[in-house]
Order: sequence, then structure tokens, then C-alpha cells
Amino acid sequence: MKHSTADKHSNVWENVLGDIENKVGIRQYNLWFKNTRLISLDNKSVSIGVPNLFIQTKIRDHFEPLIKDSLNNITKIKPSINFLVETGRILEKNYNKAPKDTKTKESPNQTPAFANNRQLLLENFIVGDCNRLAYAAALEVSKPGPTAFNTLFIHGAIGVGKTHLLQGIWNRLMAESSAVRAVYMPAENWTNEFIYSLKGGNLESFRKKYRDVDVFLVDDVHFLANKKGVQEEFIHTFNTLSHLSKRVVFASDAHPRLINQLKESLASRFMSGMIAKVGRPGHNTALQILQSKVAKMKKKPPENILEFISKKFNENVRSMESALTTVLAYANINKVKISLQLACDVLCELHANGSGKEIVTLKDIEEVVTKHCNVSRDNIHSGNKSRSVALCRQLCMYIAKKLTNASYQEIGHYFGKKRHTTAIFATNKVKEKIKSDVEFRYLTESLIRKIKD
Repeated sequence: MKHSTADKHSNVWENVLGDIENKVGIRQYNLWFKNTRLISLDNKSVSIGVPNLFIQTKIRDHFEPLIKDSLNNITKIKPSINFLVETGRILEKNYNKAPKDTKTKESPNQTPAFANNRQLLLENFIVGDCNRLAYAAALEVSKPGPTAFNTLFIHGAIGVGKTHLLQGIWNRLMAESSAVRAVYMPAENWTNEFIYSLKGGNLESFRKKYRDVDVFLVDDVHFLANKKGVQEEFIHTFNTLSHLSKRVVFASDAHPRLINQLKESLASRFMSGMIAKVGRPGHNTALQILQSKVAKMKKKPPENILEFISKKFNENVRSMESALTTVLAYANINKVKISLQLACDVLCELHANGSGKEIVTLKDIEEVVTKHCNVSRDNIHSGNKSRSVALCRQLCMYIAKKLTNASYQEIGHYFGKKRHTTAIFATNKVKEKIKSDVEFRYLTESLIRKIKD
């Protein structure tokens, strides 16, 4: 299927925007989607034009899954997404490139189907207690000569720095030796290229391309879940590289044992080497990350704003970057001085539904509810289905939907990597219990007041 005319593009994007407006509401729609347009669309990729970097960052970090769902519902395809900043006729590509044709000749060290970020270096990775082991492992696997292990599996929540580590390894290898044949790419792109090669009769060329490298770095390998044929091919690629003592580095949102519908044989291979977790940044690490982001700015925001963001938005690095970008862009667009009060007002409007002066995060909700229920954070994020843990998790999800602007998908993922349908079920379950149990209603209202305070 190929949508090549402006009319087809317009119709598709109008339908997608209509679906998005129904889901996020008119205020969020006008803020982020009103001035976007569909540039191109085919089975492999979609390019979406946005008016500035500020909006690009927000849509990419907070709404990409929603866009993918809407596109799939309307077009029945699942393309990779490029967000293109349009300045007149200039397009700045700041996201994944679409998969290249498998017949295209590439140098061994290029990153097929992905734009590698040359700024993501191991040298500028902020190290703290949350990521010290993963960082040390990345240094080890990127050094010349023999290494303590050839397989490294890095796992952690979304936006905590896994991609930075993988691209940092790739960039260091490229800086030290042009003779090293290294490939970095997300598992989704590898999967797409495998499927295109299979359909196009180029499978042997595809296999040679990825089994004849010195270092293979694959991001987001949880994408392989529930794709048996793709997993089988991936196992063969891994086995070939492992047999030749090549280095293989993986990153995932979850430990191999916690990736659903992953073949046991593939999970065991993921676990055959070094496994390192990247946790959420603590306050000190979060503050250092923000300080590094503003270090090269001519006009640096006040330190108290960095303190504020590092405390309130440190669920992951992307949340902090988004909050910082939002404040800086708002001040620049409106020609106003950056202040703590401005940050509070702007972030309240964007992250707390504009419903009050309080800025509530998923972390705030989790801390208050788990403490009251005497349930550990680990239990909330595990597969534990005991009545007490399940009720605590459901309360968290219900309150999160009530007090934040997070989508069901974001809420489900945060509280134990659950599906959006689980978050919907949880909120409905709590609503029913509130109607039928007065004491429970008072408890819920009390928790909400405590969270706001």
C-alpha cells in the first residue's frame, strides 16, 4: 500500500487527528497536534511534520504510542515514525529513519535504519548508584582487546539511559578503530529488515550482513516478544556471533525472564553473559543530569528550577528533559524571565491537567499509596496478584488517571509494565468500589488529599 498523493495524506491524517482529539481532549490537541501534518506514508514509515523542536520533543516523548495506535486502527499498518521539524522548507530529522532497502550497500560501521546520535558518549554519561554497574559493563565491552565477557544485557525502565549506553559503546568503538565492524540498531528495525529480506528473496544477503560483524548492539529487544519466527532467526544470528567470540550487547525494558512470550532458548542466550540493570535516577544523579544538559547554554536556568525538576520529574531522564524543555521554551516563546514560579505554573498546566497549583507525578502517587497499604514498590511492579497488592496497584492506577495527564498506556507501564487494558480495568474496579463502599471512598479521598499536599 502506498499513499502518494496529498489528498490521501490529508484524509489519513485528518482521521488520525480526530481519533487523537477524542482520546486526549481539545486542550491537549490544540497544544500539541493542531499544527502538525502528514508528509509521507507507506508500509515502512510515516513522516510527520511539526512546527518546532519544542513540540517535536513533547509529541515524541509522550504521544508516540498513541499516534502508532491511531495509525494502525485507521491504516492497518505499523510504520516506524519520523518526526520532522519544519522550518520553511528545511526538515531537521531528529528521530528514527525508515528502514533502508536491503539491497543498498552500506559500510560495515553504518547504523542501518537508525540515525546514531554522535553526542551520546560514554564520557558524558552521568554515573550514579542507579547505573554504576551498567556503565562499568559498557566500558568493559567497548575496550580494545580481550574482555571479561562478550555478551552484555542491559535492562531498565523507559528513559533511564539504556540507549545512551549502547550508542556510547558504538561511538567509542568507532572513535578508536575504523577497522571494527559494528552495528547498532533497535530490534524493531532489525525485524522489519528481516521481513523485507524474506519477502524479497534477499535472506542470505541479510544474514551475511549481520553475522559478519565484530560488535552487534541491539536496542529494545523486548520488541521480539510474540514473534516466534523472528526470534528463531535472531537466535541463529546470536549463535553465529557467539561461536565466533564476537561481542553482542542488548538493551530491554525488562529482565529476560520478565519479557512475556519470549522463547526460552532466546531468554537463556540473553542471560548467557553479563546482566546489568539501570535504575531510576536518585535526586543527586537526576540533578547532575540536568546540570549537564544546561552546561553549554549561554543563559542557564536558575539552580532552584533544576532542583525542582529533579525532585518532581525524576521517574526517568526523558521526563526531566521534557519538563526542562517545556519551561525553557515557554519562557523563550513568551519573552518572560525564567523563575521557579513560572516553572510551577507551566508544568502544572502541562503535567497536572491544569487543575490546580499542585504538580502530581506517578512517583508521588506510588509513594503515598504503597506506604499507606504497607506494600513494597517491588511488589507493585511485580506480577504479584495477591488481594492486598492488586488493590494497592489498582488504587495507584485510579488516582494516577484522576490526578495526572498520563495515558492508560503510560500508567499501566509505570505500575508493573501492565497493558493499558489492565489500567482501564483497575480504574473501573476502583470506581465501582467507591460507589458501593463508603469507607473505601473516604480512604481514597484521603489518599488523594495527601498526595496533593
